[in-house]
Amino acid sequence: MFPASRLRRLRQHPVLRDLVRETSLTPHDFILPMFVKPGTDVKKEIASMPGNYQLSVDRLVDEIGLARHLGIKAFILFGIPETKDAIGSSSWDEAGVVHKALRALRKAYNDLLLITDECFCEYTDHGHCGPLREVSGRMDVDNDATLSNLARQCVSHAQAGADVVAPSGMMDGMVQAIRRVKDRFGCPTAAYNVSGEFAMVKAAAQKGWIDERRVALEILTSIKRAGADMILTYHALDAARWIG
Repeated sequence: MFPASRLRRLRQHPVLRDLVRETSLTPHDFILPMFVKPGTDVKKEIASMPGNYQLSVDRLVDEIGLARHLGIKAFILFGIPETKDAIGSSSWDEAGVVHKALRALRKAYNDLLLITDECFCEYTDHGHCGPLREVSGRMDVDNDATLSNLARQCVSHAQAGADVVAPSGMMDGMVQAIRRVKDRFGCPTAAYNVSGEFAMVKAAAQKGWIDERRVALEILTSIKRAGADMILTYHALDAARWIG
């Protein structure tokens, strides 16, 4: 309590701050999102997310090898399918791009944690997260049908080698919500530092408005401080280099 406790005294010197730091980041905290698509020797940068790419399976294996050398061992795969239909059936196709990626990564490495994104918006030709049905004269997502399809997708990914199947809609940087979840349930908690947040930091840094390293590490530290045990983040490669 003030005035006996004056926290700024512990911040006045960088070495002192390091000695009393309550939260620290390591590459082991990060889950790196990866986008996999059909083809061979494909590495297409995502314009709004510098340093992130759509990758064919062969290039995915190579890129994950580079991340692995930085100490990152956990990855979540997002699929970009070759074909789409009204129900997103390619998401559970054993010949699908995510399934191929899982099998290739399992063959190449034996020490990775592989997670798959479970959703349908990328697999349906209408872009919604499940099959549609008509309700009161308008089209809406059929939640019941979506659940059974999600089950098929999850089972197929697990059979292909996924360690964790993760439904979309995971938490982002709302750190107060993370703390409430952690305090209430006490379970391992993941937070998703989403692509929009990453893109804003990158764009502001390119404009010279912010120090990218300081801002990105502060965001990641705040998420961990709030109670997240693992952080899905597109900053993972840069952060691993910065704190390595």
